[in-house]
Amino acid sequence: MGHLKQIEEGSKAYLRSYLIGLLPNLRPAQGALDLKSVSRILAVRSDARLGNILLLTPALRLIKEAFPSAKTDVLMPESYAEALEFNPCVSRVLISKQWPLTRFYSYDLAFDFSPYHAFSLSGAFWTAWSGAKRKTGYRRGDAGKFINDLVDIPREKFHETVNLARLVRHAAPEAALPSDENLRLEWHFGPGEKEEGEKNWRGQGLDQESAALFIGARDQKRLPVSWFLEIASLLRAQGRKTALLAGPAERRIIQDLSLPPGVVLLPEMPLRKFAATLLNARAVLTADTGPMHLCAALNIPTVEMFSRSEPWRYGYAHWPHHRVIETQGRWAEVGEVWPVLSGLLG
Repeated sequence: MGHLKQIEEGSKAYLRSYLIGLLPNLRPAQGALDLKSVSRILAVRSDARLGNILLLTPALRLIKEAFPSAKTDVLMPESYAEALEFNPCVSRVLISKQWPLTRFYSYDLAFDFSPYHAFSLSGAFWTAWSGAKRKTGYRRGDAGKFINDLVDIPREKFHETVNLARLVRHAAPEAALPSDENLRLEWHFGPGEKEEGEKNWRGQGLDQESAALFIGARDQKRLPVSWFLEIASLLRAQGRKTALLAGPAERRIIQDLSLPPGVVLLPEMPLRKFAATLLNARAVLTADTGPMHLCAALNIPTVEMFSRSEPWRYGYAHWPHHRVIETQGRWAEVGEVWPVLSGLLG
């Protein structure tokens, strides 16, 4: 059965590649963009990951500053659309299934904010379907079939916020925009959300000196629950309480364990309530996951563990109160992490 499925998927990929190959490359956009003439902008991000949506927020800020009178819509998967609620740089969030509607909004400019290292057919197609006069994105794969304002892939190693911001700088080269060093992830709270988060935090028996350990991660980034409980015991020895934040897989394991006093497994909660609750942590320890980027957006002191991905691209070692521990190809040891976390807490 598995072999037949591989053949089916391979055949679909070949057919898709063949059909795309039949399309002609678009004629490149001519001339510089008149910034004052741009009134509607579409930002496209097709992958459904929290971190990738938050990494986009600095670019959205640059769009707002480069085109202050324009309205910017964001087309993205529904799963993390609430991450952009109350964001003053966004006029409207459109979820993936609404992509056909973009054809009727008369966009002047559209950005394909898919990552530069891999061509995204859905991202490129949605950008092209918008009908925007100028469509900007990175030059990779079959992007030339859909994008008429292509940007070369950077040869140097830049943080992902810089890579995405580069598309905006390309579209508006004359605009006075903040430097790359000043790019910051953003999260905006609505009325009463912070207060609800603090109430939820204290309702779990936690205080302002409590730390949070995010024990969820994908695939090989996931450390054993016992590893985090060892960190929790060291926190307890300091007189600190610990909040455990877990995904569904880890939650099933923890529910069968007897947690020591002062260690609390936070219940599952909606994303915005989760963010408002996490805001109260004294510091957070996490692998390279979506909540790591959320901590950056919330400006929470954070220790970030990188064992499989690139910290130069996704980490925040250059930010105040953020520490990166890189152990490529293996999990970090408690003895490597504890001094860093303890120092950040102190």
